[in-house]
Amino acid sequence: MELSSFYLTIVSIAVGLVSAASWLRASVIKVSHEKAMKSREKEARKRGEKPNYASVSLDGWDMSATFSAQSKWNATGAFFAAISILLQATVQMLSNF
Repeated sequence: MELSSFYLTIVSIAVGLVSAASWLRASVIKVSHEKAMKSREKEARKRGEKPNYASVSLDGWDMSATFSAQSKWNATGAFFAAISILLQATVQMLSNF
């Protein structure tokens, strides 16, 4: 029982670090206006549509694309945090038996 708790704790720490790294990445990621336009053109070509060039830029960063990228990294961070908490709860339950 102790050995499995030890390994679960180690995995929980590792997953927690991945969560922290994801949230750190979310806090600093920015998408340039040029990269966002290329992405929109590529998606429009896949769908056979005209690309939508409407956007808001601040200091050369596309706001909509930046918010989208931050959202994805935040979701990744939350997912790994949930797994880490689940592992920690499992360790606690195992130690009570």
